[in-house]
Amino acid sequence: MKSTSKFPHFFKTTIAVSILSLAGCNGDNDSSPDSEVEVTPTSYINFTVLPYLQNPTTTEITVSWISNSEQPGTVTIEGVGSFVSDVEIADSLTYGTSEIEYIHGDTNFGETHSDVAEGETPASSYKHSVRVTGLEANTTYDYTVEQPDESAFTSTLTSAPAQGSRETIRFITMSDMETEPESTEKTVRWTASALAIGGDKLGTDPDTYTRQYPVDQTTGYKANLVYAAQRSPDFWVIAGDLVEKGGRQLDWDEFWRHSAGEWGTLASTTPIFPALGNHENYWHPEAPGYNAEASMLSYDKWNTYWDLPNNDASDERYEKRYYRVDYGPVTLITLDSSNGNDDDPSQDTNLYINGEESRVPDFNQGSEQWNWAVRELSTAQAEGQVIFVQFHHTAFGTGVHSLPSGSAGIANGEDSQSGVPMRIYQQLFEQYDVTAVLSGHDELLEYVNINGVSYWDVGFAGDGLRGPGYPPTTEYVPFDLLPLEAQLTHWSAHGDAPEVWDGEQLISGGKHYGFLEVEVRPSGDYNYEVVMTPRYVFPVTDETGAATGEFDHRQYDKVVRITVQR
Repeated sequence: MKSTSKFPHFFKTTIAVSILSLAGCNGDNDSSPDSEVEVTPTSYINFTVLPYLQNPTTTEITVSWISNSEQPGTVTIEGVGSFVSDVEIADSLTYGTSEIEYIHGDTNFGETHSDVAEGETPASSYKHSVRVTGLEANTTYDYTVEQPDESAFTSTLTSAPAQGSRETIRFITMSDMETEPESTEKTVRWTASALAIGGDKLGTDPDTYTRQYPVDQTTGYKANLVYAAQRSPDFWVIAGDLVEKGGRQLDWDEFWRHSAGEWGTLASTTPIFPALGNHENYWHPEAPGYNAEASMLSYDKWNTYWDLPNNDASDERYEKRYYRVDYGPVTLITLDSSNGNDDDPSQDTNLYINGEESRVPDFNQGSEQWNWAVRELSTAQAEGQVIFVQFHHTAFGTGVHSLPSGSAGIANGEDSQSGVPMRIYQQLFEQYDVTAVLSGHDELLEYVNINGVSYWDVGFAGDGLRGPGYPPTTEYVPFDLLPLEAQLTHWSAHGDAPEVWDGEQLISGGKHYGFLEVEVRPSGDYNYEVVMTPRYVFPVTDETGAATGEFDHRQYDKVVRITVQR
């Protein structure tokens, strides 16, 4: 059935987060309708992750969910037919002792797994998956998921337009939400630009070194996803660091509470295309930190959740780490920037990961991943696609992860998890007409353009709200290490959207939780216009500076428009 709505039919309203659509400061007015409610799903017993969408093509799409029931479920597509789920026990979705202690501890403010009896662990999880076939291109369908002894779940899905078709595509991109249950009642440091006090725009106002954001991370990210859903994106790009600890199950549970659970269901209507970040290679309950055990467990959880296009890698553990998606006129190339050449820090983004032991692919020239990227970029260019690339580690930024790679420490001008080695791809991106590169890691909303290639750091989804440095080490901002063209085109929310106050009340400006919206529109007979708009949720405060619980949907002034000639 063709449908115009992209929102699930089972929504009910609650007054959990108020959203206001006011005149947009620092940009155009937002066109979203006024709303003072947040949509949340009805209660479900056996679903531990509600149905979510993956890997759309013109004729197929995957519907997956996680359940504590091993009985197969059925996905019914109106006008197409019914499909029975494949079921397998999710062996990797397990909890360590410290996680069980957290669930039953006094600091579980978000009440994660509050239904689990004292001293017990959550029930075993089963992964359900259906590959839906027989769809028509660029068509929206109602779908229903039914399981024994469970309420029926109803939502909508949309098949991809044909490759190269002259369709308008809108997608959202963000990174570094780094979900964890500790985010509830936990605020982050919120530093301000020194521009307002007569300093450099990339400096930090010393009076804000210890200032905290007015809402906690859980509330800010919830509001962010409400705004994102109202923009009705065709797909959702996440450039890494989806969770705080990739090997910690509680952090993944928190991700899905926001994405396909009690707090929101954007993933039930909108396919996610994720990239691995450093946090998706991190932490094991018996071996905390970065090590082979942590990387293996983190990947096993990643592999359980995602259905992504095949890359024909030589190592099965390289699958789902880098891949290509075609969606109408758009091609998205996802790379894994987790690890480089372990023998040369200047070619490595994480000095704590041993790629061979952890089975994490190298990204450098001549590697299997590099050669794959060259082939896919070349093919996409020849096919006339509008090309975007995502990976986690920002290559051209001004944060601490944009210092040169090395083990000397930030105070000595080196970072052990630097994104600088990813600059090796710049020549390829120029050669193959890449429109934009989407990354995170520095956790800045930041933009530069180098020889026609736009670079965005979209790491402002729901975790840190950093300035360019870790206060008080702001003298280590590596702006002068950027190529000249990047310096001349540089923009950041920290430096270019200074805060405006009326006494204790913030009126406009500042860095807030948000996402980048990308719209690809046909222009003329052959060309495309790409419009990239950074949007954010502005916490409304009273005259004392206290958050009211309401958010205003706004956008920053930095709207980038590019004509892609074909």
